[in-house]
Amino acid sequence: MIRRDVIYRGRVQGVGFRWTTNHIAKNFDVNGTVENRTDGTVYLVVEGQLEEVDAFMLAIKGRMKNNIKDVSVTDSTSSGNFGDFRVNY
Repeated sequence: MIRRDVIYRGRVQGVGFRWTTNHIAKNFDVNGTVENRTDGTVYLVVEGQLEEVDAFMLAIKGRMKNNIKDVSVTDSTSSGNFGDFRVNY
């Protein structure tokens, strides 16, 4: 199990990014959160098996590629603190 902290930059707020990410998450065995930040970025925390997390990330990229200009990714050990995937407001 891994934890991936991701910051998306670009036109990622006000375009349904969080909703789309939450909808995509339902197709994968992942847990975590996605939220808008005050600096205009979207912050994602996702935990799961490496293959599931990678596939989830690819699906997000495929759906939102026209909005994403840059992605920062940090991997670490899963915390196990998330019971599902949800949008933080």
